[in-house]
Amino acid sequence: MCEFCTQHGEGEKWYLTMENYSKDLLDQNKRRKYAVEFINGFDKRVPKSIKQLDKIRKTPMMKLARPVLTHMQKEDHYGQVVPMEDVEKVFDMVQGAVRLPCVCRRVTTGNMNARYCYGLTMDRQLMDSLDDSFSLELLTKEEALEAIRKLDKEGLVHSVWTFRTPFIGGLCNCDQDCMAYRITHARGDYPVMFRAEWVAQVSADDCNGCRLCMRQCQYGAVRYSSSTKKVIIDPTACYGCGVCRASCKKDAISLSPRAEVRAAANLW
Repeated sequence: MCEFCTQHGEGEKWYLTMENYSKDLLDQNKRRKYAVEFINGFDKRVPKSIKQLDKIRKTPMMKLARPVLTHMQKEDHYGQVVPMEDVEKVFDMVQGAVRLPCVCRRVTTGNMNARYCYGLTMDRQLMDSLDDSFSLELLTKEEALEAIRKLDKEGLVHSVWTFRTPFIGGLCNCDQDCMAYRITHARGDYPVMFRAEWVAQVSADDCNGCRLCMRQCQYGAVRYSSSTKKVIIDPTACYGCGVCRASCKKDAISLSPRAEVRAAANLW
């Protein structure tokens, strides 16, 4: 069981604990102020932080800095990958969502209106404090889920994010343009998000070896065997996002609890 489950989830998946989305939690610990400053200042703050990180990432100091940076991230703004099934459960606990441009993509692509992010439990005071360039969209639960399902088919990875843990204020849809993906996976600097509590698995009987799922996977976890003409999924590389399933025309891919797969395989 992950540390967030133990500390914030009462024995369940921590992101499925309704209290973690509550307005009462938002009102505590200056979270609203933190969220506003985080969102409004992201595109100015992050490039400077990356330059500082680049200076130490190839030095012995990085080994010492990594656990400190991870600890700080977990305290303030940390994420976890969630499959579409859990996204739907999250929206059962909130009234709706506020869609806004992705702050990561403002930095990585220069696109100021890439609308992949969804604010959860954003009250009027918080929304009115955001920069006008975000031009917020209020969506119903149904509208938000319909939009996110389309992103799922496109291959974007869903993730929930804290603003002063354990308050969960956002649901993002990530690919290689996401700063968290780059820092955690592409650059390998230090973990900014947890893997999902799930692992994807392939039914050898149903797989036809088309390899469409390989193109969908953001993490390189899907491997092809020329001898069997089938694909397999490396559980140690899989993030459990489940987006590989959307491309499979044979419904050969399913998700299993990570803890069960780990115990059965005894690999990691």
